[in-house]
Order: sequence, then C-alpha cells, then structure tokens
Amino acid sequence: MRGVVWDGAQLHITKALSLRPIRPGEVRVRVLRSGICHSDIGMMAIPQAATPMVLGHEAAGEVMEVGPDVEGWSVGDRVAVGTQTPCGQCRECGRDEPHNCDTTWGYVPDWPFLWEGRPVVSFANVSSFAGEILVKAGQLFAIHDLPPEQGALIGCAVSTGACAARVLGRVKAGDRVAVFGIGGIGVNAVQGARLAGAEVLAIDRNPSKEAVARQFGAAHFHVAEPGQDGMALAQALAVQHGPIDVAIECSGAIGAVEAALHCPKRGGRTVLIGLSAPGTQARLSLDAVLGGREIISTMNGGARPGRDYPTLIEEARTGRLNLRDQISHVWPLEQVEDAIAALKAGAVTRAVLDHMR
Repeated sequence: MRGVVWDGAQLHITKALSLRPIRPGEVRVRVLRSGICHSDIGMMAIPQAATPMVLGHEAAGEVMEVGPDVEGWSVGDRVAVGTQTPCGQCRECGRDEPHNCDTTWGYVPDWPFLWEGRPVVSFANVSSFAGEILVKAGQLFAIHDLPPEQGALIGCAVSTGACAARVLGRVKAGDRVAVFGIGGIGVNAVQGARLAGAEVLAIDRNPSKEAVARQFGAAHFHVAEPGQDGMALAQALAVQHGPIDVAIECSGAIGAVEAALHCPKRGGRTVLIGLSAPGTQARLSLDAVLGGREIISTMNGGARPGRDYPTLIEEARTGRLNLRDQISHVWPLEQVEDAIAALKAGAVTRAVLDHMR
C-alpha cells in the first residue's frame, strides 16, 4: 500500500505500508483525498512524538470493508472521516460532553500499520496520508455526491472553524466578530460568523489574505505587523473598528493570541483554537476578565460530530458553505513535500493530496 511515513527526521513516500486485520467496530476506508493541516506540520516539530508515524487527519474516501458489529455502512459508501473517538462510558460522555472524554481525550493511540517490518503509529485516529486506513464506524459520515476533495475538509478545517463561531463563539446576528489567522480554519470561522449574521473583521499579517477573507464574507481586513505587540494590536482594533463581541483566534501566534484575549468588549467572548508551540505562554490582564469577558477553547471548535457534521456536509452540498474555493491546489501524493511547503509559506488556503494520482 502507498503512503507517507514520518520517521522523526524526514518524510518517506513508500509503497511498503500494510494494515493489520480489521477489528470489531471498525471500517476499512480507501482514502481518495487528504487535506493537509498545520497540525500535521506541527507534529513533525515535536521531538518526543512517537515515530514512525503516518500523519494526516482530514480524509474522504470509500468504504472497502466493514468489520464485525458494524451496522449502517456498506462497501462503496463515500465518507468523510472525523477524528473524535470518545469512549461513550466515562463521566463526561455520560454528561453528553464527548469532546471532553476522560478516558481517551478524543484520541486512542494505535499502531495499525507496518512499514518495512516496523510498527507505525497513527495520528489523530485517522492517518489520512495512507492509501487505506482503519477507523471506528462512529468516525464516518456520508458525503453522498460531495466531491472528496471537499469532503476531506469536513473533519477539521470546516468543522473546527465553523463550530468555533457557531458553538463556542455563539455568534448571533448583529455581532462584530474578529477572526485572527485567515488560513483553512480561519476562512471557515469567517463563513460561520457571516452566516450567523455577524459583521466580520479578518486579521492576518499577510496582506495577500485580504482577498480570501473578503471572498468568504469578511467586511473588513486588518494587517497585523510581524512581531506587533498583542496588547497594542487589540487596542488598535477596538479604536479602528469599534466594540468587538467575539474574537476567534485561529493561528496560534502569540501576538494574535494576546490580541484576541484583550480585544473583545466587556461581556464579550474569546475563542482560542489555533495551536501554539508547546509551552507557549500569553499575557492576560485579569482586569479585563474579571470585568466580564469569557475565554473558551475546545478541540475541533467544540463540534459534536454526530450533531454538526451532517449539517455541515449538507450546507456544503447545497453551496451554503463554500468549500470549493478553499482548495487552492490538489497535489499528487508523491508531491506531499511541495504541498507542505506551500502551506508553510502561506501560499494556499488549504492544500489537498490526491491519492489516486
């Protein structure tokens, strides 16, 4: 089987991957398209990460085999794959808070692959850089006629960004929303807020992102200077654009995080979903929080897949959510390093790999 393996130092494009046998409750999926996320790039920068590893966690594909005890799926079904695998039995799952699962924290370490005789660990319960994957049946969502390059984005970029606005941000009509970081997740936060009836201010340090931000519904765009102090940026945004009800931080950059913490008005809300480097610390004025401001952060933007993913898929199929224009380019799997380089450089909104080429 073809795939991409990270050995802790470099990526290997190989045809020597194989999967273990399917287990009860699992489904084997042939990956047709895989999105590339900054989380994949970030994992390669963590020295203590288990390796070798197959990265990738945005997948759309076709059901190839259904394991014992699985109902509702048939060979040939077209699906998007989610990352969450809550246990369903712990205290948090019993409280209908599966994204806070005490047992798995949403991820179950597994070594489903072999590569040249060596066990290979999966990433985020998906490992979409492999030609075939084994996932739990509850991770699958029918995409019907949605193109797989769009369906692949549902499991992270679309659900995290849109739900950051809808679920965590509780954005409503008439709100003024600031979105920091106009990448694959940021454009969906912009879309989610706009569809809720908000006035959206997009912030990015790359001036070329203005056209993208406006395409997805931003009414205003602000260029953040590289290295700009977060407190100063927050003050500038409030002065230039007026009271901000909700700030959604999608980049993880420390200046943007600090600005997002301090720019909302009294009674406003800050949503943190960008991943910062391990150990990163941000300044926080307790005056602002104690005066009435909420700060919230949950993996996957607070999405509950069973509730939210089918809605997002249907909105994408009908065109209410624009997924097509998020895909800047589709690369053959063998050109994964070119795709990663383009994403790192900020040259694309979302990079997608085609496993069929």
